[in-house]
This record gives sequence, C-alpha cells and structure tokens, in this order.
Amino acid sequence: MSAPRAAGALEIAPAAAQTNDDWQRTPPVADSALQAPGLYQITGRVRLEAPRVAITGITNAQQITWSGLGTAVPPVAGFSSFELFDRPWRMPDIQVRGGTLESMSVLPVHFA
Repeated sequence: MSAPRAAGALEIAPAAAQTNDDWQRTPPVADSALQAPGLYQITGRVRLEAPRVAITGITNAQQITWSGLGTAVPPVAGFSSFELFDRPWRMPDIQVRGGTLESMSVLPVHFA
C-alpha cells in the first residue's frame, strides 16, 4: 500500500487574538461551498499562551500542557487530525482555548 498524498489545500487565515480564557473559533471560510466527501487532513499551528491549551472540534481533539510561561515569545505547537466525511461538508467548528490559532490548512488525502 502506498503512502497517502495530499493535494489541493484549503488555507484558513488566523483569527484575531483572543484572551486565554476564551474559546477561539475558526474563522469563517471565504468560500462556504460544500467540500466533497472523503478523507482530509487538518493541520494547524497554535501559539501557546496558557499552561494548558485545548484544541477541540476535530476527531483527534488535543490538549497541550507545557511549563514556560514568562518567556519573551510564547512557543508554538502543531496539531494534526484526519477527518473522514461520508457526505458533502463545511469546515468543522474547531476551537482553541489557552492559545491563538496562527494557521490552519485542510488537505484532501488521495491514495496512489
């Protein structure tokens, strides 16, 4: 079986900064057209602004804990989740708490 290959990224611009205690939701996608059914990989980067950062709204919900508050520039962490949609879909409601979503992309996965 060959490795999956990704093509046709849907890029999401970062949202405005939120306070650490608020859930930050993904910004609305400019093109709200339905996406085709299939397997997609959602990846992103989050700036860590609290000792615990939670990322929800994806199948592989994640919590990141770290110690390092007080550094001049808060570190960033990446996340990834594979999502399988059996019918046309719109962007899931991904939420971040304790950090700021800096970037995100959605790639359809094609097996060669």
